Amino acid sequence: MIRYALDTSVLLHWFAQTNDADTERALRLRQEHLDESIELVVLDQSIYELLHVLKESLRLDCELVATALDSLEFMHITIVPYSHEIARKAAKIAYEHDISIYAAGAVALSAHLRCQMVTGDELIYRKVSTLPWTILLSNLSL
Repeated sequence: MIRYALDTSVLLHWFAQTNDADTERALRLRQEHLDESIELVVLDQSIYELLHVLKESLRLDCELVATALDSLEFMHITIVPYSHEIARKAAKIAYEHDISIYAAGAVALSAHLRCQMVTGDELIYRKVSTLPWTILLSNLSL
């Protein structure tokens, strides 16, 4: 089974209610996971980061944020807890590619799991595109 490590930008597409090509791709990824055609993996920090963005940037009320959290639980996405090895790799990637530790976490996770990391953030992708296991959501073939 194909496995993808997702950064928070992909998760955000599931809940941001935008109507664009990246959202359609993100929703297809989610559906393929639900159909058990692929496996989706995230770091535990991504869940908190997503909830923060839903509350602070999108200004969703508490009930909608709780519904989003319940939806994630229903999807049975693999959530990887803190790992010293992944954190050290994330720090190294963050410095080498001038990205945040948060963004580097998903890149490090994918390197650790030997799977492709998907991001919807073009700026982050430009900075890590030399790493062969990274892909921009808009370039993902589904």
